[in-house]
Amino acid sequence: MKTLRILFSAVLLLLSLTEAQAQIKFQRAPYYSQDTVYNSKFYAVCITDPGNLAAINGVQVKVYKTGTFGRELKLQPGDNPVDVTIFKGTDVVTKQFSIYYDTHRKSTSAAQPEPQLEDRLFYVVTKELAYLQYGSGSDRLGGSKMGFLDPGIVLKVVGQVGELYKVQLSASRFAYIHAEDVEMTPRSSRVVNTNNMGISNQGDCDRIRLSLPEKLPYASWTALDPTTINVDVFGAMNNSNWVTQYNETEMVDYVDLQQVDSDVFRLVIKLKEKYAWGYRVNYEGNNLIIEVRHSPKNLSLKGLKIGLDAGHGGSALGAVSTTGLNEKDVNLSIVRELEKLLLKKGATVVISRTDDSAMTMTERKKIFREADIDLMLSIHNNAGGSPLVPMGTSTYYKHIVNRELAATLLKHMLELDVPCYGLTGNFNFSLNMPTEYPNALVECLFMSSLPDEEMLADPANHKKIAEKIVAGLEDYLQKVADANGVKTNSKKKK
Repeated sequence: MKTLRILFSAVLLLLSLTEAQAQIKFQRAPYYSQDTVYNSKFYAVCITDPGNLAAINGVQVKVYKTGTFGRELKLQPGDNPVDVTIFKGTDVVTKQFSIYYDTHRKSTSAAQPEPQLEDRLFYVVTKELAYLQYGSGSDRLGGSKMGFLDPGIVLKVVGQVGELYKVQLSASRFAYIHAEDVEMTPRSSRVVNTNNMGISNQGDCDRIRLSLPEKLPYASWTALDPTTINVDVFGAMNNSNWVTQYNETEMVDYVDLQQVDSDVFRLVIKLKEKYAWGYRVNYEGNNLIIEVRHSPKNLSLKGLKIGLDAGHGGSALGAVSTTGLNEKDVNLSIVRELEKLLLKKGATVVISRTDDSAMTMTERKKIFREADIDLMLSIHNNAGGSPLVPMGTSTYYKHIVNRELAATLLKHMLELDVPCYGLTGNFNFSLNMPTEYPNALVECLFMSSLPDEEMLADPANHKKIAEKIVAGLEDYLQKVADANGVKTNSKKKK
């Protein structure tokens, strides 16, 4: 998944034998460009022709089908000679090089100070696709997101940290928003009274409408046992003196209203079913609308619309293996195998990236949103850790209601007889953010691992990975059917 090639203490040699002189051609690795290292653990990673034998410092090592091989070395301070020997029949060639282990890391540049909070006081209004994040921190996935906001919502700015505005949501609640996602406004925010509410079954969703005098900021999240959707409306006081249910709802059991702070109004939406199938929060005029999606009537792959995302693309290579295999290409190959299998099962498939083109996360989410998909999987391959051992597979989710989907996919991926790299929740990946449909990220294997790379270099294994993912989807759908009381003929029990 990583967009930059992984940096680790290793040197990559291109070792090949010519029939004439049996000479070794030497090439620096894209991962490594200096002979001085600052860590005693060192991975010597090399390439030769598949079928050759190899040894590093006199110890024979495994040569993978890709021609890669390597060994972990324990360096001593100062110069450390490394001998790489290749055997091809009766021909033997050796390449020698030296790695200098410096025990005193040199500072290449002064540490950049953390941006400081500066006091500000003005008002802004949100643009399209603006989102709140909990704090001012960030990593390669950005700051931890609270959720997206509709355009036209006024926010009070009370400070600035770099390119982030600190906004006051209520008397005691604050969040951060990117300056580029808002614009200055002469309007100001205020605390208002809520009006009355209505709940209705719209055929494909249960719709909750909260009438407000003006658009207010909000945040939503899900909880389990019981399964609930919680929506906080900031700057609101409870004056909703009745909640009218207009017809029989399918997913929503009831809505409880709570004033959790003097200016924070909470809707607790209790669901009838254990597995939620997505919801959307947005404004229609000044009405806050929460649409709770009905679970599919047919809980099998037949008839479902599945979104598939192949990570990276174009100039975004993703991780690059030792032999130069690009993650973006492996991701797309696995997605194409998934597409074939899902179509055979009767599913409709929507693919975000169908070729080697660069796409933003916003473009990918727009494709899935406009296609009104039922479920989405993003396919990636990881990088990092030791290049000499299998690193394995992992799955990821953001919202707790998607944990079971990710866990079930991981269970079946482990049937490939690869290590478990883990089930990761609250993952701040952009394509895990949507609440409108179940979704998960699958990091199939590691591009940086020599044994994992050997698997990924064989297209036959792409199909095997796809088969395990499809088995995981079918298993998950069966769990939902069992929990929601759906018969095998896909008609709900009365």
